[in-house]
Amino acid sequence: MEVAPGGVDVLQHLFEPLEIAGHRLRNRIVHLATLTQYGERNGVSDRLVDYHAARAAGGAAVSIVEGLAVHPSSVPLRSVVTLFDDANADGLKRLAAAGEDRDCRMIGQLWHVGRQQLWSPIDSPVGVSDQPDAYSWTVPHVLDPDEIADIVAGFVDSARRLRAAGFSGVELHGAHGYLITQFLSPWSNSRDDAYGGDRARRLRFVREIAGGIREACGADFIVGLKMPAQEGVPCGIDLAEAQAITRDLAGDGVLDYFAYSQGNFSQSLDDHTPDMHYRPGHFLDLHKALREAAGNIPVMAVGRVTDAAHAEQVLANGQADLIGLGRALVADPALPNKARDGGAIRPCVFCNLCWGEIHQGKPLLCFLSPALGTPSEVDEAIAPAAAPRRLVVVGAGPAGLETAWRAAARGHRVTLIDGATEPGGTLRLDARLPGRGEMAKAVDYLAGRCVAHGVDMRLGHAADPATIAAEKPDLVVLATGATPRRPELAAGAEAVSWREALLGLLEGGARQGRAVLFDMDHSDPTYAFAHLLTQRFEAVTLLTPRVQIARNVPYTNALGIYRRLLNAGVEIVTTALPVDHRDGRVIWRNAFTGKQSTVDDVALFAYSTPRQANDALAAPLRAAGLEVRLVGDARAPRTLFSAIHEGAKTANEV
Repeated sequence: MEVAPGGVDVLQHLFEPLEIAGHRLRNRIVHLATLTQYGERNGVSDRLVDYHAARAAGGAAVSIVEGLAVHPSSVPLRSVVTLFDDANADGLKRLAAAGEDRDCRMIGQLWHVGRQQLWSPIDSPVGVSDQPDAYSWTVPHVLDPDEIADIVAGFVDSARRLRAAGFSGVELHGAHGYLITQFLSPWSNSRDDAYGGDRARRLRFVREIAGGIREACGADFIVGLKMPAQEGVPCGIDLAEAQAITRDLAGDGVLDYFAYSQGNFSQSLDDHTPDMHYRPGHFLDLHKALREAAGNIPVMAVGRVTDAAHAEQVLANGQADLIGLGRALVADPALPNKARDGGAIRPCVFCNLCWGEIHQGKPLLCFLSPALGTPSEVDEAIAPAAAPRRLVVVGAGPAGLETAWRAAARGHRVTLIDGATEPGGTLRLDARLPGRGEMAKAVDYLAGRCVAHGVDMRLGHAADPATIAAEKPDLVVLATGATPRRPELAAGAEAVSWREALLGLLEGGARQGRAVLFDMDHSDPTYAFAHLLTQRFEAVTLLTPRVQIARNVPYTNALGIYRRLLNAGVEIVTTALPVDHRDGRVIWRNAFTGKQSTVDDVALFAYSTPRQANDALAAPLRAAGLEVRLVGDARAPRTLFSAIHEGAKTANEV
């Protein structure tokens, strides 16, 4: 997305100031608490400080620091900052100053995971009741009243420490099934004492925390609550219950804002980070209803707000008072400034790579942002080349586009050659699959960077050694991608890669018979292609040699994949290896037992498999005396993240 200069006139609601608890917010944009895993040894790291400094410098009015552990009974990982450790005082001051010194209010998210002690094999999870965690099935120790009081004190003391460090406030993490949610929800709270039963008792825990913080930190300290708009489970918090909780807590006059999210660690977890298959603003009607329940207390919209124009519409429609952006500000921390002043905004495509990495305990990543979490992230300072060179980049897929624009930005003369008439390579193809249209934004952004930096883009011109050599390049970068490899089948078996099959299926209508897809790729595009097959064929069978599907996608995306494919009637066959396909019959064998089975009435047999690098140009170019580098899949078939980040690395090195 690119906003023309003067965009602030169009985005009048988004850039209207707001006062909360005596603190002036310069606009309505809030960087949501996003677990980065950038902490070190449970302390504040330079990278964590740089990350929040970038969101502040980029123009956000508020930056909420990811879940901070409030009590020793909830320390999921060494990368999570603990607030009860005196040794972290100086680090917290640096973190607060990173935002506050840039006119960005810093809010710390107070976090207790409760029974969801997901990562540690040693620590005993604690919970409200003895029901197992919906994700891991671990059974927690049930907290007694004294232990509850100790955790409440941990929340209050953590807030006091953040205020002393210079933070403007705190957010109580009561969403996604963590400890506060476990108290609030009738689905997870089966207690029959002062902390469970009717709604008033289920609210006692959060009321004690919020009231204690207000008493300890004063009226000019922001106290917000993030809670479910709906949990998506039977007998859990639905809209009516969320409205009732909101009205009750708003009546206390303690909280300064509400933020609403969806889902918990059950099969509804994908509602927590709605991917590109969800419509934009999927849950905002819920938030609008909750805004009415909140009275005069500001409400923050959370979940699949796509860009600044969408955020403006949300505010204009009265669906919220604040706009919470998580993934969009991971992709581009300068989104607010660029929306206000004009500039090319690096788009979020809601692929959930970022969430998938942190869910595995890894540091936060974004495929489109190689500089994420570095001091140069906001201004994208690109060092000029010491000696400009003549570069030819072959292949206008993501690796080639990234290499080309960054090399040109460094002062190199760059020609980009591709036989296709449009840039994007297989990423452009991916964007034509059902629910995958957002990927076109990444292609358009990268191609736009090439145009802006003067790359000579020669599309529709196939490259061969002679045409490349005629450019007299100092360096040739091959970003020529990879091709799915044919499975090991009997001689003469009929099979086609999903890429070959796709274009014909996009143009055609319904087909007779069954489609069979062999899946050795386990990626999002593979399952979007399977979904397309359900729209074209009478029946679809998915074969995979693994014991489950969707192994290479984030867990939340996998939930959506299972839901879509199963609702569409796809037959999923695991531990299956195809042997042959001819005369409308696919023969496959079990990967463990070797027993053979058949699928009949097969009109199409397609495969999505590990790829082979398209590197044939490298040898003749080198033989001609040219310096050649390979990037992305042409070097080794991997992921979109690898392609773009390797392209950036190559451009920065030449």
